[in-house]
Amino acid sequence: MLEERIKLGDNIILLIVPFIKVAALQQLHRVQTQKVQLKVVCRWRTDDLLSGASDVEVFTYLKAAGCQLYLHPDIHMKLYVFDSNIAFNTSANLTFSGLGYSQKSNIEVGNMVKLNSEDLTKIYTIVATSRQVDDDMYLRFKTFVEQNELPRLAVATFDFLGKPKAYTISSLPATESPEQLAEFYFDPDPTKYTPENVRRGVHDLVTFGLPPGLNRTEFDRHLGEAFRNTPFVAGFVELLKQQTSLRFGAVNDWIHQKCEDVPLPYRWEIKENTRIFYDWLAHYIPAISWDRPNYSQVIYWKKNQT
Repeated sequence: MLEERIKLGDNIILLIVPFIKVAALQQLHRVQTQKVQLKVVCRWRTDDLLSGASDVEVFTYLKAAGCQLYLHPDIHMKLYVFDSNIAFNTSANLTFSGLGYSQKSNIEVGNMVKLNSEDLTKIYTIVATSRQVDDDMYLRFKTFVEQNELPRLAVATFDFLGKPKAYTISSLPATESPEQLAEFYFDPDPTKYTPENVRRGVHDLVTFGLPPGLNRTEFDRHLGEAFRNTPFVAGFVELLKQQTSLRFGAVNDWIHQKCEDVPLPYRWEIKENTRIFYDWLAHYIPAISWDRPNYSQVIYWKKNQT
């Protein structure tokens, strides 16, 4: 069922599955359009890895394929999210026996569901608290697996994940402008937007805590206050005040130093999302402006304003 849908042109963009085996991931991923950056969230509890329920080499496979792996230790759901905002909701983990690739497979159940705004909101709560696996984290897990076997006690106190960064990239707005977000808020009919723009709109409603039932004045006030008070925004504004102007390279470095990557289920590119962020800043903070002299983005703080 999964492969048939992918072959029809609807690629999987996000996997949230506790247990993943490399061979099954390879089998499923080979039918994907290779330019699609698959994002995978799995569990990687220590007993999962020591028992062989999941493979640490999932990380090396995804890294080589230009995809990302994230961890969330509390997930038990199995959700395969497609670009169309259709999801396969199932009992099956990403293993040969779970997906029916082996001769003797598990008996599983699952069905295709259309994700609505409420569903996407719940997915973003998982996204926001997931941690990306990098080379150092992978080596910590790999070393642990090589040096231990079940039963193993008191391993939960070991810090595999390390200290998180100050912010996540999900702190940045995803929609093109506050006006576009207002359009989505007041007329959320999904048939009027692309599936990705639905995901972007829901992301921003969640990020900025916009409750239902606001009128336009209340919406504008709430969104402006929430945006300006976001810790990421406040931290960046303080930096800009100190520097008075920043070129794109400096902003790029700051974002990567301060922000943890999370499995956003929409296209995220540093240049595009920084431009969107600049537009939001200029909209809500009069002291900020930006332009592109010599084809390089530069953002400014007007010294005579606070």
